[in-house]
Amino acid sequence: MSRLSLTSPYCLFLLSEIADIHLSSDDKPDMLHTHTYTLIAVTQGNGSAIVDGQRRRLLLGSCFMIPPHTILVTAAESGNKLRMYRLAFQVIPVESDAVPLGNTEQGLPLYSELSTQPFGQLKAMLRELHRHQNATDELTRFKQQIRLQEILYELYRQNDTQDLQIQSKEAVRRSIDLLHQEGGAQTSVNLLARQANIGVRQYTYLFKQLTGQSPLDYITELKINHAKRLLLISNDSLQQVAHYTGFKDVYYFSRRFKQIVGQSPKQYVSNTRREIRIVAFYYANVLISIGMLPIAANLTWWGGSYFLREQEEKIEDIGSTLSLEAISKLMPDLIIMNDSNLDDYASLSKIAPTVMIPYDSRRNIYEDTRLIGELVNKPHAANELQSRFEQLALEARRRLSSIVSLQPMAAIVRFEREGSRFSIFGDNYGRSGWPIYHGLQFRIPESIQEQLMDSGIQILQDIPLEKLPTYTENADFLFIIDEEEGTKYIAENPIWINLPAVKQGRVYVLDFERFSYFDPLSIEGQLELLTQMLLGEHK
Repeated sequence: MSRLSLTSPYCLFLLSEIADIHLSSDDKPDMLHTHTYTLIAVTQGNGSAIVDGQRRRLLLGSCFMIPPHTILVTAAESGNKLRMYRLAFQVIPVESDAVPLGNTEQGLPLYSELSTQPFGQLKAMLRELHRHQNATDELTRFKQQIRLQEILYELYRQNDTQDLQIQSKEAVRRSIDLLHQEGGAQTSVNLLARQANIGVRQYTYLFKQLTGQSPLDYITELKINHAKRLLLISNDSLQQVAHYTGFKDVYYFSRRFKQIVGQSPKQYVSNTRREIRIVAFYYANVLISIGMLPIAANLTWWGGSYFLREQEEKIEDIGSTLSLEAISKLMPDLIIMNDSNLDDYASLSKIAPTVMIPYDSRRNIYEDTRLIGELVNKPHAANELQSRFEQLALEARRRLSSIVSLQPMAAIVRFEREGSRFSIFGDNYGRSGWPIYHGLQFRIPESIQEQLMDSGIQILQDIPLEKLPTYTENADFLFIIDEEEGTKYIAENPIWINLPAVKQGRVYVLDFERFSYFDPLSIEGQLELLTQMLLGEHK
């Protein structure tokens, strides 16, 4: 588990800022790219946080330490107001041989929930820190730094001995993700507790704290939702559906189904439309790619691809803030979500069968498509799309034979903060990485391969401009993602001008709408546009 050491003699901890954040369920989620270590502590209400794609539930008293270069998205739960302190501080080495932080055996756990008992004490300390944040006199500002040290001391004191409790909660979170992946068919509370390596009573307590339901009720609801989906999209017999969803026999399955749903399985099928109405909080672009048009989707966050405009015009945008009433009025037959909406799973399940596919940065787009295809009875769609892409890529490489035969290297870069910082991307994070590295088979610079892909990550952010040559000096081609800045702030900078790819005129600026999205249809379109660019046919 990565940790922040507080005992290194080579570092100083300096207060950057503290904010008192207020969010309602009507507000857009609050998005932050952290540049320093950041502590969040919830003082009111419920909500959720997405930390680099991984979801965390936020309750009164929840407290997390987030490292720099992390995407943090927080939102209030439906019908709730969320209030929290967000404290940012710098960790500054004072000697050149300072030991790097974040991977020590002792210290504050990063990403995991921290123990804060009594929470009122931490809340009071944060309130005092916030109250004096605008102080201008030297003595009070010095006292502010002392308050920061006291807060870090209290957190360290409690959490240096709370490692097992933190690990237990994380183990329960992982077991919930696995439940959704496996459908809950062949499991029990005892088995889940054993897998999490904790007792049944503790597992049940932590499970209910995270989901609001007991494990048994949650598993039963999951199995019934799985059964509803199979009844709607497959031709399986009742016996097969009962078996697949983990019920001991078809009679018990039918009885439990009627108790929970209010009608028998056969009545449910006859009363439900065969043309499936899908609401997709996530994966709408994948559904479109396999020919399944959802009736509604979160297009506010995930829509906008140039290549899907025609299809998205026919889809209702439900936005990023969940409205159970609005979803209910759509009368969906199936709801698809990722773990960013886990808090709402139980409520959504009462509207329609709800399937949660946890976000996993290790899956590629065709693995995502395979999961979705199996869900909607299109098991061969992923293979067909992948084969089509490979044929298109083969033809693209033929057209670019004079270039690709040299096995060129390429780097994908995005400039930020008026050119003072940049990000680099791998092959599995959108931004045309898949068509560039897999389609055209450009090679990845060794420094990017080592620091990203070999480390299991796909994006490295907030890198100082001075380090640009480290990642790009061996690149024959540079692809610049224009999400805000393009190259306008660095065009005259010597660091940029002296890069080999810049000197040779091998720089291509890629706009967001065409080149940043990551789904089977968009990457096919990106492959063709990239080919045209390299041939000089597209501007």
